[in-house]
Parts: sequence; C-alpha cells; structure tokens
Amino acid sequence: MEKIGTRGGHNRQCEGASAIINEVTEDRNVCAAMNENLKNAGDTVVNCTPENCGENEDLNYGTDTANNNHVDLFVPIHFNNTYTNYNGAIGSEIWINPSSSISVATGTRILNNLQALGFKNRGLKNGMHLHDVRATNMPTVLVEVCFVEATEDVELYKKLGADVVGKAITDGINGKVGSHAPIIINKQASNVTIPETRVNNSIAQLQDECNRQGFSNQKVDGFNGTNTLAGCPLTKFGANGNITKWIQKRLGFPTNLQTGYFGDITKNAIIKYQAAMGLNADGIVGQGTWTALLR
Repeated sequence: MEKIGTRGGHNRQCEGASAIINEVTEDRNVCAAMNENLKNAGDTVVNCTPENCGENEDLNYGTDTANNNHVDLFVPIHFNNTYTNYNGAIGSEIWINPSSSISVATGTRILNNLQALGFKNRGLKNGMHLHDVRATNMPTVLVEVCFVEATEDVELYKKLGADVVGKAITDGINGKVGSHAPIIINKQASNVTIPETRVNNSIAQLQDECNRQGFSNQKVDGFNGTNTLAGCPLTKFGANGNITKWIQKRLGFPTNLQTGYFGDITKNAIIKYQAAMGLNADGIVGQGTWTALLR
C-alpha cells in the first residue's frame, strides 16, 4: 500500500498537445482510470492535477502538492507531439531521473505493459530538464502515453480506451507486467534489480558505436544527455557505417534500405525530415538534426 500522486498534464488555460486527439482531455481520462485502479489496489491517491491556470502555476501545483503530501511516487500523465501530422506509429516513452532505481524499475514495468498493449516502446529517457522530474522529492515517472498526431498510436489508443491504458499503468506501478505476474521489489532498496529493458536500447547502440569509432568516450546507459549529443559526429553524403545505419533506422527506413551508406536516398530523407522539424534542410546531420533524432 502506497501513496501515489497522479497528475494530468496541462489544462484548458495552458493547453498541451492537440491533433487527432487532445492531450488535456485524454490525460485526465487516463488519470481517472488510474486513480480508480490504484484505490482498488489499496493505494492512497493524491490528486495533483490543477484547475485552469497559467503554465507556472500548473507545474508548481503538481509538484508542490506531491511534495507537501509526501507521496511515495509521482506519476504525471501526458500525450506527446512532434509532427504536424504523422502516418504511422511513434509510441510510448517515460521521462525519469536515471539515478533513481525506483523510477527506472517502475518506468520499465509501465513501458513493458504499454508495449504489451501494442504501443511501440521508445524507452526511458533522462527527464532532469523537466520540472515534474527535477522539482519533486520522490521518484517520478512522467508517462507519455503516445503521440497525438500519429495515426496508428491514436487508432490503438481509441481501440483500447483510457480504462485499459490506465489499468496497464497502474499494474506497472504496483509491480505487475505482461501477464500480470507480480514482481517483488523492495522499494526502499538502492540496489533494485532492474529489468534488461531499462534503457532506450536504440540510444545505447548509438552511444556504443560512437565510442567504438572514437568520437566519444561516454557511458553506454541508453539515456540521451549532453554527452550523447556531443559524441555524435557530423554525418553527411558519402559516410558509410553503423552510425549512418542507425540514422536510417531512426528515420524508419525499411530493412533492405538500412545499408549504412549515406547516398542520395538518405540525403533526401534527411532533407525531408529537417524541413518537417523546422531545421535548416541541408541534408547534413549536424548538432541540430542529431538533437531532433535523439528525442
């Protein structure tokens, strides 16, 4: 039995993402389902969702309420947005403090449950730049359920419904994954056994490759941070190898086109991607394009 702080991101005065579905509407639907399931499981729920207010008031209300009530875990719910529109699936991700073993273990279980529902698992991400993660005194898992502009994400979310998604998140909080088999975890321990899917494996693969090629000497932890970006080399037409292959995979190239060669097809895809992201569309993967690719 624990005390859980839940929060629906943004509000009607401080709107969040909106495309095929609206973030404020859906994160509150998911929170409502979570709250009911948490109470049924015997947990105490602290509602950290504000009424309509400005951005700073919205953020501070959530973290102040969690801190003042000394909750054991803080779970803000969001829906993400990157593109104006996107035909396909982008998936689910969770932002945490990577030094918190409880956040890592809990976030991993939640992501595994969302993946079991059919969402693409984008992994855990270092959220120390986010107010909800940085300003709380307890472990925080900020859940990005899916992307509001991604057609397949939204189709799946609508098919499942907020109740099913909220139940999957709740089960992850309470130590259940996949087939709902319980996982026993000492939540006060600093040496929690963390599942293998604890990190964004795609980021880890890039970190490892940048180290192997001598561009960096960074920790391979799967968390995108300043060292990850600093270790990514300028990549352009004529490059050949696993870093280009990583870029091709990140852009969604079919397997047969993930050759590792940076030719016309890759350059044109980069230009299209840069234009969609509002970047200088020069076909060269520099720091700005790497920043976008690493999100």
